[in-house]
Amino acid sequence: MKKTYLALAVAAALSATHGVAQAQDYNVEFGVFYIDVDVEGGLDDSALGLDATFHFDTVNTAGRPLAEAAFLGRNNNVFVSYLTYDDEDLDVFAFGGEFWLGDIYLAAAYESESSDTFITEDSYAVSLGYMLGDGLLVGVGYEDGDEREHETVSVGAKYVGQVGENFINLEGDLAFTDGDAVLSLDADYFFTHEFGAGLRVIESDESGVKTAYGVGARYFFTPTISAEAEYLTQDDDKIFGFRVAGRF
Repeated sequence: MKKTYLALAVAAALSATHGVAQAQDYNVEFGVFYIDVDVEGGLDDSALGLDATFHFDTVNTAGRPLAEAAFLGRNNNVFVSYLTYDDEDLDVFAFGGEFWLGDIYLAAAYESESSDTFITEDSYAVSLGYMLGDGLLVGVGYEDGDEREHETVSVGAKYVGQVGENFINLEGDLAFTDGDAVLSLDADYFFTHEFGAGLRVIESDESGVKTAYGVGARYFFTPTISAEAEYLTQDDDKIFGFRVAGRF
């Protein structure tokens, strides 16, 4: 269970004022990412992945933190990603989309695992949300898979807003699976439109599962080229992720 909490958090984190770079709008973002997993008594491996997101309408980045421009602009999109582990016989393919109908937010994702060694599963997730105000989204989610004994139901919120001349991003998600609850919290501060960094906390009420802590950061070297890193630790388990992305 510990590996699942950490891997999902890193995967989610890697898929996403003033400064040197100037704002530049975009429609497509491509990324290449690396993940190193070290779980005590379990998985000790690294993985490489590719991801791509296509926005149907041009994303306006003017006056916004570049990492959150699509969210603030309520831009409809579809995405696809592929991840392959180095030593383990495991590949993961995923695709999905996010759509806005006024203040209503809809999202769906499908993930398929492929392996000749492990028991794999196909899983899906759907979300429904509502934008209560500028930058404040609340919603509910549902996840299930063909090899899961129990589905997961969640409630969450995301807020991106301005504090002084800069921006903050606050996210919270509370997920319930067969009576067990997992609380995930993210907080980022954007020192400029190009650079943001923050903290991650994952807390579970399941017996024997300790709290996970993490840090993350993303920097845009130019309006279209960025690099980001995420690090999570839970007891003796550690996961590090690094991603480079380009926009056009």
